[in-house]
Order: sequence, then C-alpha cells, then structure tokens
Amino acid sequence: MERIAFFFLLGLGTMAACTRTPGEQLLGKWKLDSAYYHYNQFSFSSGGWHQEEIYEFLPSGETRTLAQGSFISNAYELEGNQLVYLDEAGVPSSTYEILALDRNHLVLRAEKQPLFKGGNQNRFEIRYFSKFD
Repeated sequence: MERIAFFFLLGLGTMAACTRTPGEQLLGKWKLDSAYYHYNQFSFSSGGWHQEEIYEFLPSGETRTLAQGSFISNAYELEGNQLVYLDEAGVPSSTYEILALDRNHLVLRAEKQPLFKGGNQNRFEIRYFSKFD
C-alpha cells in the first residue's frame, strides 16, 4: 500500500512540474496566421497574409514584432487572461484578451473603438497564431 501511495505522489509531482504557467507558455515566437475583424453585423477574415509577421515574447517582458526584415519592440505584461502592451512610458497602449493559449496555438481578442459617433456599436478583432519555434 505504501508503494502505491509513493508512486501516486511521484506521478502527481511529475505532472505538477510539467504544468506551465500562461507566462511561460507565451514565451517564444508566434506566427500570425489569420485575423477576424467584426464591426456591428459585418465581418471579414483574412488569412495568407501578404507579409509574414512574427511576434517574439521574451522573458524580460519585451515583445518584438518582426515583419519585412525589420522589427519593433514593446514591453508587455500579463494580467490574468489579459495581454497588455505598454508604450515607451509604461502606459498601456493596447489590451488583448487571451481566448486560447497552449503549446502550439495562441488566440487573442481586442475590443476596438467604434468608427462612428453614437452608441450600440460592436467592433473587435481576433488574431490567430501558431508557435513558430
């Protein structure tokens, strides 16, 4: 009986050691595969981008967006299920809700400002990524 309990606890410990936090899962390079844009009742999906965009998340809290042979760099923070990009002054510049994150896929949703005056408008964007490493 003690032997069974030992192996059970050993298995639980191994599983806990293999569990990665969202911050750890986000690290590395992600390729933007497609995006879905929604504005009120109109939507548009784009795939097969004309340029390859790679987003690299570094352990230092920096992200690099690589496209067309150059890159831009931003700081980022994870707050629960929110990915927050920061500007040079450390002020949030854009926020994405993490809809899905695993070892191979990342799905982000961002609420967008309405284009027209008035209420009752719904505008958002969903971005689909695959692991590039």
